[in-house]
Amino acid sequence: MTDAVVKVTVSDVRTAVPATPGVEAGRVTLREEEAPYRSVSVVIAQPEAKAIHVAWTQTASRRPSTWDLFVAALFLLGAVVDRVVVTAVEDGRHFFARIEVVKDGVRHQLDARPSDAIALALRTPNSGIYVAEQVFADMGIAEPPPDN
Repeated sequence: MTDAVVKVTVSDVRTAVPATPGVEAGRVTLREEEAPYRSVSVVIAQPEAKAIHVAWTQTASRRPSTWDLFVAALFLLGAVVDRVVVTAVEDGRHFFARIEVVKDGVRHQLDARPSDAIALALRTPNSGIYVAEQVFADMGIAEPPPDN
C-alpha cells in the first residue's frame, strides 16, 4: 500500500467508558509523536481495552493472553510483528487495521481489528503503531504539544 501513514503512540487507555445507555466499552487513544500532535480515539470492547492496558502499562500476568500466545507462535515460526496500521474508518466509528508481519525478509499483511493489532504491537519489541493520514483527516483532533 502506498497510503501515507503517521507514527503514533498510545496516549490513553480506558477500560470502561459509556458507549450507549447502560452499556460500557473501552477506548484507546492514539497520538502523533510529532507536530501537529493529532489524536484519534477508537472505541473498543472492554476485554481488548484491558489487553491493551496490560501491555501499555507492562503489567505482568500469571497466564498468557491470546495476544501473548499469538506473539509467541510468531516467534516460534520465525516471524515478527513489524508494524500495525489503522487503515480506515467508516461511519465515524468502525475502524479497520492491518498487522504487518515479517518472516525471512518477506512482509505479510493480515487484516485485523485495531484493538487486536494494537494489543499485539504493544507486546512486540520494536513494532510500530501507525494511523493512515485519511483516518486523521476524518477523525483526528489537534491537541497541544505534550509536556516535556
